[in-house]
Amino acid sequence: MIVFNLKSLLDKRGMTQTELARKAGIREATMSAILNNTIKEVSVINMEKICDTLDCAPGDFIDNIPAADFEKRRNILSKEYFIPTTTREEREKIVNDALALSTLDAPEPTRHTKQLADQFIEGNISEEDMLRAAIERYQQ
Repeated sequence: MIVFNLKSLLDKRGMTQTELARKAGIREATMSAILNNTIKEVSVINMEKICDTLDCAPGDFIDNIPAADFEKRRNILSKEYFIPTTTREEREKIVNDALALSTLDAPEPTRHTKQLADQFIEGNISEEDMLRAAIERYQQ
């Protein structure tokens, strides 16, 4: 099973999917499909554009999960991907602002709130999902 790990490469470079698509000259829908591992075929031309834009090799963002690693394949196939459209720095600012507001009536954010913030900063959940989970937890 071939999987694309462009998300982590983009995070390291502080680049969004939209920026990569624009700089590489690849349609945003195609880039989204690559990042979400929903694409069935990637042209050599598009792989070359990605490599040229990110100054990398295909092996830097393409992995093969062997058939024998059934559990890993199952986890990848069932995972929902979230591709942030903001940079890590922008997500950190959003979190810092939210944490400042959340501590107005408490000495410090809860462990749960900090975990949600970390997930958002890493780009694993959207801002909307982070806020929804925080509100649900607060209402309990």
